[in-house]
Amino acid sequence: MIFWSLLLLATSGLANIVFPAYNGPPRLKYSVVPGYFKQSSLATDDRTYDPLRDSFGLTDPSPHRWYRFRQNIHALNMNAPEGVRYVVLYLARHGQGHHNVAEEFFGWEAWDCYWAMQGTNGTYTWGPDAKLSPRGHSEVARTSKAWKREVPHGVPLPESHHVSPLSRSLSTLVETWKPVALNPPRPVCHELLRETLSLHYSDRRSKASYLREMYPEVEFPIEEEDPLWNFHRESEIGRNMRIKHVLDEIINNDPNTYIAMTSHLGVINSTLVALGHRPYALQTAGVIPVVVKVERDLEWTGEPVWRKKESWEIPKAEMRSVCPGYEPVLVSGQYVDGMGVWPYS
Repeated sequence: MIFWSLLLLATSGLANIVFPAYNGPPRLKYSVVPGYFKQSSLATDDRTYDPLRDSFGLTDPSPHRWYRFRQNIHALNMNAPEGVRYVVLYLARHGQGHHNVAEEFFGWEAWDCYWAMQGTNGTYTWGPDAKLSPRGHSEVARTSKAWKREVPHGVPLPESHHVSPLSRSLSTLVETWKPVALNPPRPVCHELLRETLSLHYSDRRSKASYLREMYPEVEFPIEEEDPLWNFHRESEIGRNMRIKHVLDEIINNDPNTYIAMTSHLGVINSTLVALGHRPYALQTAGVIPVVVKVERDLEWTGEPVWRKKESWEIPKAEMRSVCPGYEPVLVSGQYVDGMGVWPYS
């Protein structure tokens, strides 16, 4: 990371600029505690397994399964050495959005190479800030019912909620939890807890004033305008670093044990990387619970894990093809098969 930053500065003629010292949260190290949820096992086929019909994947099938689970998590924390804690993350993906419908219609390649940079094809609209589709609302209702079904068995409900600033995730959070329990403290929106930063029009969020009006249940400590949507696309490496950064912020500032994060497939994939969890293709409106051991990363030397790019660090936007053979769109940076190339993310 340091090498690429220096290279980028040198090539832009700005190598004499010094960044301020990093004063963000301590960097944390995560590891998955196996044995509690089937999704953590490689033996579970993520293409066919439906955890909503199976106590969210809890391996204990007994009538007192969740009470035993809570006792086990409590014991882990009571016996944890200094500087170590255990948390249970409920990673939730939004229900199907209109952009998911459009991507399925156009096909992955045409979507990533051209249509994602539009907001409509003239008959169907998916941007900006794609909303849930009718099927998406139905999927979320099913997830909410799955939580209600486990309440009599003692499922530990989230003590805190963290959510993406995009409408499809906000709607998923509210529609999932209002029928079950959505008590204070209020869910908190995080600007960085969002899908791959990109030129995709569906990922351009609404104004903060609109979101506050539409989702009064949620706290929005964000700017009025979207500061992150632009004409270049984040790489997978860049997204992993961003999500690790915001995950550290959340865990450092949230003392609770049972923490819910409602976001996007890309966010969840990067979160699983940070946790050291196996890859898991979570379906829309799906939930993957993970028992996580949290400790300070003693090898961290204090350099920033992620920071927002300055305007002069981002290549100039221009009309060109993202992929060979497709109509040009307004983009900046470099791409391979529609994905951003490090270090422009």
